[in-house]
Amino acid sequence: MISFSVYAFEEMRLPMELLAAMLIFLYPFADKKPHFIPKAIVGYIVPTLLSLLYFVIFGINKETPRLQILIVFWYLLFALIAPLYGRLCFYISISDAFLFGGLSFALQNFVYNIFHVYIATKLFPYIRSTLIVYIICTAIFTCIIYYIVYKLYRSVLRTNNGIILEDNFKNIFTYSIINILIYSSLIYYQAVLKHGYSVFDQYAWSTGAFISLLILLVQYNAISSMIYSEKTQIMENMIRNSEHYYELSKEHIAIINRKCHDLKHQLKVLRTVSEDERDAYISEAEKSIIFYQDLIYTDNEALNTILAEKGLFCREKGIDFNCSVDNVDLSFIRVSDLYALLGNAIDNAIEYTTKQTDEKLRSISLRINKNNDFVGIQISNPLSYEDNNKLSNIDGRDIITTKSDKLNHGFGLKSIEYLSQKYNGNMEYFAYDGVFTLQIIFLLPDITIT
Repeated sequence: MISFSVYAFEEMRLPMELLAAMLIFLYPFADKKPHFIPKAIVGYIVPTLLSLLYFVIFGINKETPRLQILIVFWYLLFALIAPLYGRLCFYISISDAFLFGGLSFALQNFVYNIFHVYIATKLFPYIRSTLIVYIICTAIFTCIIYYIVYKLYRSVLRTNNGIILEDNFKNIFTYSIINILIYSSLIYYQAVLKHGYSVFDQYAWSTGAFISLLILLVQYNAISSMIYSEKTQIMENMIRNSEHYYELSKEHIAIINRKCHDLKHQLKVLRTVSEDERDAYISEAEKSIIFYQDLIYTDNEALNTILAEKGLFCREKGIDFNCSVDNVDLSFIRVSDLYALLGNAIDNAIEYTTKQTDEKLRSISLRINKNNDFVGIQISNPLSYEDNNKLSNIDGRDIITTKSDKLNHGFGLKSIEYLSQKYNGNMEYFAYDGVFTLQIIFLLPDITIT
């Protein structure tokens, strides 16, 4: 005779095992949200207790045929807590929440079929006769299987940057449907198909275990392929960017070499010219020296290096590069990230302005300022009449590049957006009154909001 406490534990084990599976997938993969521990504990306990409502709604007789379809929907809706739990505790996309929700249910279902259906019910039914023995045996078996899966997936997931699938309509729709199909298929054969089919009932546990294992292996290969593909694309873009910056560096060296040559020539000429001509040469040299001195904007060496490089390049190309930099501490951004962030943003403006023949359009404005708890970066350039008409009613994230190489241009904008979000910031761009502006706003990390 099975006690009610055993039945209660069997209902509670679904959210307990399901959410534990979600944790082992996401812990090595994504960054934890603030107050992770209390969120994880409360998010774990509440669904576990709510699972006891099963007995209030359906009673204790699980084999009532007329209730089977309703029970399927109960488990289907109840199992969807995994994606919500993932979003509550970790920084993950909605698409990834559905992806790992399906994986978690497949893992939980594998344990359910092997241990609860076969070992504890068919092979050693006396395990279920004592609650404490049942709980201990369940915990030991679950921990062993979960640890094996954790070790398998950990090596793949920990190498990623916390995102496999970006949030867009296609991904969210696709993986939410896949998630529901995994739940419904695994639940359906348990609750409906096995009822009344003795042969199927006898081997239902092995079928469920096989399907669950197949899902885990297929998704492992799929995730590995997606991560490899993303890394390959990043490496290709890094190579392209390296080639791009190599060409820029050659141009910068050529500029400096020309300046050195000019100064050397001027020194030779000074030996032979009259005093009036000598003053003119000296004035010209002083202007060049003053220009290089003006490239020092702040106490941030990395920022000065970036702006000096871009300012030098703009001067050579005949682009008016205006900078207004307040005394802002950007040390919370890594040097490499700051270079990539500002470098990509300024390069986009340079690429546009170099194509303009109208002198009025050959200018770039950069402003970095601090306002209360926020740091703002604005990079602006004037638009041609035609481009202004195209973009005047577009803002936010809707501007589509006209470049033929859309992949790399998109990668540049995505890298700016990614780096902005990495440092608790937000990126947006808009066109207004004949000016295109890219704006990035950071919340200073040492500020605590209460």
